[in-house]
Amino acid sequence: MATQLTRRDFSTATGGLALFGTIGVQRVSAGFTAGLVGTAPYLSERLYPTMGTDDENPTLVVYVNFLSEDSQYFVQHNLEDIVREYVLPGELNVELRFLSYRPDAIDDYLVSDDEGEARASRAAHGVWDVEPENFWEFFEFMFSNVTTKSYTHTQLESHMGRSGVRNTTKIANRAYRGRYNSLVRSATEEAIRYGVPTVPRVRLLRDHKRGNYTDILGWTQRRLDRVNSGSVQTHSLLPGTKYETPVHVIDSGKPGPVAFVVGGMHGEEPEGYTAAQQIARFRPTGGKLVVLPRANQPAIGIKARYTIDGDLNRQFPTGEDPTSTLARAIWNELVSHDPDVVVDLHSSSGIYKYDGKVGQAIFPTSATPENARDACNAVNEQYIDRSEYPPYYDFNRGNSLGGSRPLLIHKVYGDLHLPGYIVETTRKDTHFEDRVMWEVAAARDLLWQHGMLFG
Repeated sequence: MATQLTRRDFSTATGGLALFGTIGVQRVSAGFTAGLVGTAPYLSERLYPTMGTDDENPTLVVYVNFLSEDSQYFVQHNLEDIVREYVLPGELNVELRFLSYRPDAIDDYLVSDDEGEARASRAAHGVWDVEPENFWEFFEFMFSNVTTKSYTHTQLESHMGRSGVRNTTKIANRAYRGRYNSLVRSATEEAIRYGVPTVPRVRLLRDHKRGNYTDILGWTQRRLDRVNSGSVQTHSLLPGTKYETPVHVIDSGKPGPVAFVVGGMHGEEPEGYTAAQQIARFRPTGGKLVVLPRANQPAIGIKARYTIDGDLNRQFPTGEDPTSTLARAIWNELVSHDPDVVVDLHSSSGIYKYDGKVGQAIFPTSATPENARDACNAVNEQYIDRSEYPPYYDFNRGNSLGGSRPLLIHKVYGDLHLPGYIVETTRKDTHFEDRVMWEVAAARDLLWQHGMLFG
């Protein structure tokens, strides 16, 4: 597969944050020729492995397992058909979930009784992180050489090398040590949410179907028709100024709640704006989702908490107009959508209730404090890897925000009396992809609690 110029190349070249590594030149592997799946176009700035040609296309989510012969059949037959009929013509994206743990018992393995099952899935996320340009050939190679037993560290290194992956030892070591496990566990959490029982499975909107269903193309088309009844639009906040930044408005076209999500208030907190960018790709099955991923472009550009304009998140006094041009534009945008819930994504250098900082906490407005507690419990149960992070890394509900300080979420309650939340992860001895996953999971759970369901 030829090297592609992607959004990641552009953001890295211009000094932006590349979420999961850098693009390199693919090495041709001996003895294996990639087919339609292995050479599919890809969208590298995604949290999960994704093939497609347009970031805003509808997304078909695919659940597979590397030890499943049924998954092998799906990849070699029905997935090829989906790529040919929908991905290559530019109508659909395909996003992967490696379902390694059982939905009815999250600490048990889905197919085998050996940890190598999850290790292989972590290795796949590692390939996507480090060498996304080689991911789909590796993926196809794995399903051309399926084992129904397990995967050792050595086997994974061998399979990666034979499929053209360069950084085999680095990725295999990360997989062995448990890196990317929050991404693997997220597939199980989704399976629980959507009622996905096993693999192979495909999901579009909230509907899912066995992947080896004979009329999978017809099933997909019928759901595509429903997805296209909504709209995905992007406009600029303060266009033509140094503050210009995109606002994504995803309208389901159906009744439901309105949510407003903000990231990037502080430029040295890449977890917040990276997670918000992932949330901008969510598709609500009802209501409207509005996302401002990079609220403070000048601060993000210099990777600083604030600029000469001051700290953006101290410019929203209750009962008064915001005190800067950017803060006023953000507030006016928020109010114009009449939201039912607002979520603001941040990170901290420390840990709440451990070292005096605010990480690993969700701070709710006085409207719905118990929702924050429930979201903390969900993230702790599903995403915190107990083998890597001590108990003090668990999320805790922070104090309630009632409008007493000039922060955006304080003003959301003080002026509008709305449910709102500040989500804070910690940068203290944690992996970036874990922090992003925790932010996304917490925000998604909070929005679910307010009736926003995603397809």
